[in-house]
Amino acid sequence: MRRNLGKQTEACGLHHGQPRILDFLYRNDGCMQREFCDEFSLEASTISNLLVNMEKDGILRRERNPQSTRIVNVYITEEGKAVQKKLETVYDQLENQAFQGVSQKDREQFLTVLQKITCNFMQARK
Repeated sequence: MRRNLGKQTEACGLHHGQPRILDFLYRNDGCMQREFCDEFSLEASTISNLLVNMEKDGILRRERNPQSTRIVNVYITEEGKAVQKKLETVYDQLENQAFQGVSQKDREQFLTVLQKITCNFMQARK
């Protein structure tokens, strides 16, 4: 599934790590650059490199916060929104493929258990 997703995200012009950054930004437009570090447990330099490349590609823009020049806010561009829409179609297709032949009840149960596992890891991270 990861290989399939990687091929399709590359076709959208994104590279490793960028789809989840774009997804987070789409849902948190205007967030601080530091929030990406917290969300993905990545070093500031790693996030900065990802954002620089995405900014060069016109997917996002970064601006210094007028109240505090130490803070950088990140905004999604119209081009970034268009790429995100394509990605959502890709995600939907992969989800349908993954759950093909799985009953709605089993699907809901699986997602509930997966959410509990994710929460366990998030709490351990704190």
